[in-house]
Amino acid sequence: MTQQPPITATNPKTGISAPLPGIDTTPLPLAGRTPPPEFPADALGDLLGNAAKALAYHVQTPLGMAGQSVLAVTSLAVQGHVNIGKGNLGTSPTTLYCLTIAASGERKSSLDSLAMKPIYEYQAERRAEYENLLADYRAEMEAHELRHKSIVTAYKGKGKNQRPLSDDDQQALQAELAELERNQPTPPPRPHILMEEPTAEGIYRHLQEGEPVAGLFSDEGGGFFSGHGMEDEAKGRSITMLSQLWDAKTITRTRAGAGESGILAGRRLAAHLMLQPIIADKVLSDPLMMGQGFLARFLICSGESLVGQRLLADRPDDESAAREPAVTRFWDAIAELIRQPLPINDAGELEPEALAITGPAYDAWKALHDQIEQQMAPAGEYAGIKPFAAKAADNAARIAAVLSYAESRTEPTAEHIVRAAELIDYYLTVMVLRTQEATQHTAEHEAREVAEWIRQKGGKLRADDFKKLPAAYRKAPKARALLKLLVDYGHAVVTQENRKGEPSEWRMIEGPDNA
Repeated sequence: MTQQPPITATNPKTGISAPLPGIDTTPLPLAGRTPPPEFPADALGDLLGNAAKALAYHVQTPLGMAGQSVLAVTSLAVQGHVNIGKGNLGTSPTTLYCLTIAASGERKSSLDSLAMKPIYEYQAERRAEYENLLADYRAEMEAHELRHKSIVTAYKGKGKNQRPLSDDDQQALQAELAELERNQPTPPPRPHILMEEPTAEGIYRHLQEGEPVAGLFSDEGGGFFSGHGMEDEAKGRSITMLSQLWDAKTITRTRAGAGESGILAGRRLAAHLMLQPIIADKVLSDPLMMGQGFLARFLICSGESLVGQRLLADRPDDESAAREPAVTRFWDAIAELIRQPLPINDAGELEPEALAITGPAYDAWKALHDQIEQQMAPAGEYAGIKPFAAKAADNAARIAAVLSYAESRTEPTAEHIVRAAELIDYYLTVMVLRTQEATQHTAEHEAREVAEWIRQKGGKLRADDFKKLPAAYRKAPKARALLKLLVDYGHAVVTQENRKGEPSEWRMIEGPDNA
């Protein structure tokens, strides 16, 4: 039976609300957060794990956020080179989709700039080369057009000297022009491999005109989930395309306009999106994104905030991530991987090497697969997150391949599978917690934050002090709505009204079970 808010009555003279006598006044619980498990950085191995620890230390950011960043960057660099075979369950790309939940002020941008440094430097090099390549292309196109005119003139003549073509001349002209078109210059690929807020059309165009590998990376992932690509009329297209790319499927686009239709095969897209908790709640409770299995493809990370603990008093003034051996070793590895020539066929499509999970590694992976499958039963631990759990063994295989290829350019060993299993256990545990929390109303999370703030400031709030509330709640309509929820749920009482009869002062109710 659902617990109802405590029943109150308002004094008509004072306007003060109070519970009726004899009624249970125990406050209803507001949405809270269960502390997430500790991120298993050691499972990332020496190369990635030590880099994650060092970055977390120097940036003073949650370890899980750092681990997620280095894993996602490595997937971006590896995905074009290898696929991973899973016995009789087929082959998967080494593409990973990562989603990190972190509050404002957790230094997401600072971490991103360090973890992504080799990628940003690679893009800068490509930008510097692009103008020269574009100039060469334009010159080649001009020569191509002149050659086209020359061939036509040779057969038809020029000006007053033009003459009708015989059937033989017509066929010869067509053959020469066809050969010329087969050798038409192609423009240089786009210099960027990263995008932040694309639409489905933008992703298609990016992969069509750029390299066959790309990354959807943003330290402000809310911009993607609230951008044009996720508006109601576009959301379905974006979700479908991103799901197909995770699956390494061929992308088919059919449009009425000339040149707007086409087929893209052999493309890869890795992703890492960082979201604030309140946006993550909305995303994880979105029926379309959940129902189509889009979010189930993501590895979701959530860590305890370090805000308020990041003190400099005991730290040397000359510390720098750039002088940290674990970080520079990681940078060097990613820089080498991202510059390694891609296996591309004549059509510009990737043909990655096929790694395979075999022997003891395959036995370990099968055991992991079966363990997860059993926990998806109605009474199992993962019964409430079946879409995520159903893709967990696949994600584990991908992680193992990313780690093994980055470390030694070899197929995954049993040790890689064990490490990937530890990471997958973490991601599934986080998903169980986040799914439970996302079902609670977003307003309850906001009300909880307001209640905690008021208690920290002495337990009382006047309407004149709305401007002192956290920035998201300073507007009067928003603040009043959340305060009303706190009153209705028994966490606060109105202690004063203004001349219009509106509450103008609130007091938090103290008690061990509040908020």
